[in-house]
Amino acid sequence: MLPRLSPTRIGILIALAFIAYLPALHIPFIVDDYGQIPLARQFAAQGWTPLYANHELRARATYMFMSAALDRAFGFSPFIFHLAGIALHALCVLLVYATALWIEIGEPSAFFAAAFFAIQEGHQEAVIWPAAAADLLVFLFGMAAWLCWLQWLRSKSWKWYAAAIASCLLAIASKESGWIFAILMLLPVAFDRTHRRARIFAGLAPFFAISGAYLYWTWTSRITAPGYHDTRFALSAPWLLILLNSWWRLLFIWGLIAIALLLWLRKRGDWRLLAISSIWIVAALFPYCFLTYQLQVPSRLTYIASLGLAWIVGAAAVRLRESRRQTLFAAACIAALALNLEILWVKKMSQFRERAIPSELMKDAGLHSDGAVRISCYPLPDFIAVDVLKSVSVKAIFEPGAREDESCFTVDYRTPAGQLVHESRRITPAKHGTFF
Repeated sequence: MLPRLSPTRIGILIALAFIAYLPALHIPFIVDDYGQIPLARQFAAQGWTPLYANHELRARATYMFMSAALDRAFGFSPFIFHLAGIALHALCVLLVYATALWIEIGEPSAFFAAAFFAIQEGHQEAVIWPAAAADLLVFLFGMAAWLCWLQWLRSKSWKWYAAAIASCLLAIASKESGWIFAILMLLPVAFDRTHRRARIFAGLAPFFAISGAYLYWTWTSRITAPGYHDTRFALSAPWLLILLNSWWRLLFIWGLIAIALLLWLRKRGDWRLLAISSIWIVAALFPYCFLTYQLQVPSRLTYIASLGLAWIVGAAAVRLRESRRQTLFAAACIAALALNLEILWVKKMSQFRERAIPSELMKDAGLHSDGAVRISCYPLPDFIAVDVLKSVSVKAIFEPGAREDESCFTVDYRTPAGQLVHESRRITPAKHGTFF
């Protein structure tokens, strides 16, 4: 018998997802937002043909489609794009709750897992940064495919199978890592031996064929194509060190506390959930472990892996509740909510406002100019300065010897009234890691 998903709990989860990220609605656009959203608008106006020629953005087609639709309907508005990101996050939270359909998870654990996933600060960049919405979309469609696959295993209904194939294709069109969901579909098969293996592997074949074809196409048309040069990733990267660092950072500190609780309140079968969650985390992190610019996976790229963490935390919450230690259970829930919200509302929102300072300064100069801003020093790459000024219909002119310096902002412009303005200030570099 399938577990019943509580409408009340669904409402609670949606509320948690929105409450956790409401302050993000007032954060301006930052860096890549100024380039990618106008590009989506341009691609849409040209019938989307140029998107195929863009090796990086064509891998995130659903994000580009969404950006173009939002821009056309509501304009170039940070509020709307942030609201869309939070809404996508809420849908992803509900999919985490839907993993209750798998007997290895169950409804109580799935609910607490989804509640933790809604407020967990570790993957916040995927929700707060509009340019990272592809991470939300690949999770949304990939998990939809995974859950439809699970339902097909249960019901043998080909409607669920068709829905799984369609969702898998959308996941592949959302981000380069969409192929990992084909591998993750092996988990229900490996941990439930009641299914007929021949039928199951025949059912898996199209998903692996889609993923394999996508990887081959990406390799031959992008990575090994003449002129392709991307130093952010390399097969020679210290992938094992990056994987271990990322695994540790993901588990610290809530995962470690949850594992300790599961070991303390031992229940037969918990090892299976720990094994499932660990495999999920490693598989979800692995595609991103070939970075060259840092030794851990950026927060936005942990969004899929965070589900494995959430399952561990959800199971620990259920065990604590079942142990009738109500005071400790309540204290743990309050601490998890308060600490994650404090980090999100205070630390992370402050970091994103710091990220927005250079582009906001440049945009403000453009708004007060007569149509051109001369740039001598700017803390971000040239193309970002150009994109920011384009957003307010102003031309960027780089002075001879203009330089990129993360601690300075120096521009000159003439106001519509004819007044010459020289603006020069020092900027404290934000200490929050890379934008890539």
